[in-house]
Amino acid sequence: MGMDLKEAYGEVSRRLDMLDFGTLLPGFHRYPFALHTETEVRFGDRSFPNEGRFLANTAMEFEGRQIAVWRLSAPPKSYDTLSANLVHEMCHAFQMETKAPFPDMMLGAFYPRDLSNYTAKHVENLLLAGLIYDFDPVKWGALLSLRAHRLRSMPEAVGYEQRTEGIEGQAKYVELKALAKLSPERHSSALSELAASLKDQGAVFDARRSCYDSGAAFLTVAEANGRLFPDPVSEAGTAYAGPPVGVPDLSAKFQVYFDAIDALVDGALGKADKVEVTGSKLLGFDPYNVRSSGNRLYHPNFIMCGDCEPQVIMGTYVTVMKGQTQELESVYKVRS
Repeated sequence: MGMDLKEAYGEVSRRLDMLDFGTLLPGFHRYPFALHTETEVRFGDRSFPNEGRFLANTAMEFEGRQIAVWRLSAPPKSYDTLSANLVHEMCHAFQMETKAPFPDMMLGAFYPRDLSNYTAKHVENLLLAGLIYDFDPVKWGALLSLRAHRLRSMPEAVGYEQRTEGIEGQAKYVELKALAKLSPERHSSALSELAASLKDQGAVFDARRSCYDSGAAFLTVAEANGRLFPDPVSEAGTAYAGPPVGVPDLSAKFQVYFDAIDALVDGALGKADKVEVTGSKLLGFDPYNVRSSGNRLYHPNFIMCGDCEPQVIMGTYVTVMKGQTQELESVYKVRS
């Protein structure tokens, strides 16, 4: 079955017409959107070749305004879900337009490998998963206390989480609210998947992806129980009483997860060639899929290099960084 972007665009547009964006998030409004494949873009009533500017699922500036973008590699299984996904990206357009504080991608790429911090984060996620379906003020207070304690203990790392939750978590929260309007049945399934992801011990080690879930769950629980406030860690909760009884031992999964990343990077370098790039800085990359090992970053899709203006370079790369900065020490292109 071929891809009909015009048909898909119409299906999404009709569903977006059904939504009151201001009820999803105060001040939020609908943005223009584009659907694209590797070769074609559909934007409004226009179709044109994709010359490489449309890369993924994102929000971007196009023709002087913020738009939402979604890549289709196959016909969508659900137009309700696809429409909610576009609302997610429109939320990012709204965040950029309102100058919301975005997380530092380098902090995320080099998020510290600290077992005790990951364990505490997993305990938070378990509390959130339970609170989605059964709100308990005592557990809510314990959650707030644990979050505040971690922020004091590791301010840079947890501050990164906080900003990621504020951007990606908020966008996923708005996506879920849109899905609830479009398909209550699919929304129920999405909430179940969210709770399951929060309970997954292995999922917590991907700090960025974990924040999509924890941020969305936090805002969902807070709103449903009349406890919505702007900042997911702005309330201190009760005094920190130490970790709950029965904290899971994540040490084995921790070792396996990061050993696999080190092996991935080592393996990529073993079949890579050193290349020269324009500029001395790593100005952009896919923060969702980047992986770090020491001062090395593995990029499966593309990198953006330069000094001021980024040059997009497609392909799989390993960048060796000067410390944990944007300064490039060397760049290697992985042979396919």
